[in-house]
Amino acid sequence: MVSEKERILSPQGNSHNSNSESLFDRISDLGMYFFITLMTAAGFVGGLFVRLFTMAGGLLARLGRRIAKLFGRYGAILARPFIRYFKAIRMGAKEISGAAREKGVPGGMAAFFRVFGRIVFGKRGLAVTVCNYALPIVSCVFLFNIVSYANSMTYALKLTVNGDLIGYINDETVFTSAEKIVQQRINYMDSNTEVVTFEPSYELEMVGYGSTLTQYQLADKLLSSLDTQIEQGYGMYIGNSFYGCLSDITRVEETLESLLDVYRTGDPSETVQFETPITFEPGLYLTESFVSERSIINQITSKNKVAAYYTAVEGDSPIGICTKLDMTYEELAALNPGFSEETAIFVGDKFLINQEEPFLSVSVTRLEKYEEYTPFETVYYDDNTRYTGASVITQNGEKGVDAVTANVSYVNGVEVRRKILSRVTVKEPVEQMIALGTKERPIGAVVQQNVEAGLMYWPVGGYDGGAISETMYGYGGYYGHSGVDIAAPYGTPIIAAESGTVVLSQWYYGYGYCIMIQHASGLKTVYGHCSALHVKVGEYVTQGQVIADVGATGQATGNHLHFEVRVNNNPVYPLSYLPWHKRQPGCVEY
Repeated sequence: MVSEKERILSPQGNSHNSNSESLFDRISDLGMYFFITLMTAAGFVGGLFVRLFTMAGGLLARLGRRIAKLFGRYGAILARPFIRYFKAIRMGAKEISGAAREKGVPGGMAAFFRVFGRIVFGKRGLAVTVCNYALPIVSCVFLFNIVSYANSMTYALKLTVNGDLIGYINDETVFTSAEKIVQQRINYMDSNTEVVTFEPSYELEMVGYGSTLTQYQLADKLLSSLDTQIEQGYGMYIGNSFYGCLSDITRVEETLESLLDVYRTGDPSETVQFETPITFEPGLYLTESFVSERSIINQITSKNKVAAYYTAVEGDSPIGICTKLDMTYEELAALNPGFSEETAIFVGDKFLINQEEPFLSVSVTRLEKYEEYTPFETVYYDDNTRYTGASVITQNGEKGVDAVTANVSYVNGVEVRRKILSRVTVKEPVEQMIALGTKERPIGAVVQQNVEAGLMYWPVGGYDGGAISETMYGYGGYYGHSGVDIAAPYGTPIIAAESGTVVLSQWYYGYGYCIMIQHASGLKTVYGHCSALHVKVGEYVTQGQVIADVGATGQATGNHLHFEVRVNNNPVYPLSYLPWHKRQPGCVEY
């Protein structure tokens, strides 16, 4: 037997056969190494899983070992055919090499085809193995395609009406709706068409997607089955009511848009639409149900007078309501007995009104931003510098301001609802502070007055405080008149308009008996034509204290108080410092 080394070194050896055998051996070895490496890698991965599961606990460790064993077992099962093939290829390579040495190239080729047929088409050949693996996959794909096809099909009701096949519908409600549409079209405006009945029958069948009829398509088919004149047109529906059929809807649609344009402002946030939806359904309609565009336009633009109610909101008054509604007192009183300009209005009160309501109501919803005032709180506190019974506003309250964003809805221009979306405080309200006097009132003091902060007391007491008979020069009074005259009965108490020190208490030229008081603010007040003086120079008087009595001393033609306010001894308009008071008839003021 010739050794491998001798065969290779022998000069008579066939180099072609040696090269062929070496090539098949290398391919076989390469395949074997590849699958061994693959199985080694699988084993490594299994080991890695084992380590990870071991760290998770004993139970996971056992599970990991089982999984690794399964990987190894099924890996070996999967690799077994391929290892067998590579062994067969290696053995076949040797067989081909031997045949080539013994029988030359023809023998080698015959051996090659024989080995190839055995490896590929043998009982355990590659083709059989591929089929064993591929057939389940092909079966799954085939099953998936069958399921997909089945899903693409839909079950529907085969509809037969009065014995005639009409088509397929999704459910019985489609026929019910279509029948209602047909009856509506037939019965429009007392149609002469006889009442028809439809006797449906159903049968469940599988149909392709999109093969079913809609209610309007079915209505057309049902109408087509009737022995009556029908035409193609556009049925106009307002809500669920049929208003006739049109051949052309262009002008009607333009009219509808013009009705909406009346309420449109261009605000991008607004939604303007009819309160009741309007639709045009194309289809087959009775010839006698067709109407003219003009008749439809006249109907949708008409208005009716209806009884309605106006609900009062905050800030409403009788004149304000009349202005809003563009009605007179008499018109509102005719509908609401007792209504007048003296009527007290409360939020939520309802007033009957005559209102023109359009045939088509328009609903408008828009985003509105506005400022809203918030009320201020009133705080009372004790003040021991003021007499008992006195209440003085020491700080005027101010309403706060909120920036509000709301969705506001209107129907025919009348607000029906308001939904606040956000509210941001722009200005906090300022509390109103009222001082309540706790100081014991001495003899000669009068009951305190309620005045706003920054104002003086009204200087004349008595039952009603008198009345202004003459104003200051430049404000309606006669030339040279430096104050205001307040007419009151003789002896009516005169009170200090503000606390301060008496700087004059005597007869003073044309002022007659006169008192002057210097105040801490720098102002000075003057009280003239008194009949009696009750305080002396240097005496400190409190606001509201009786200091003199009304008279007509000096240059006076009747009982009154001449009152002045001076700044740096210069007279200023005194009514700017006093609360409002009544005027006598004929008193000129501007």
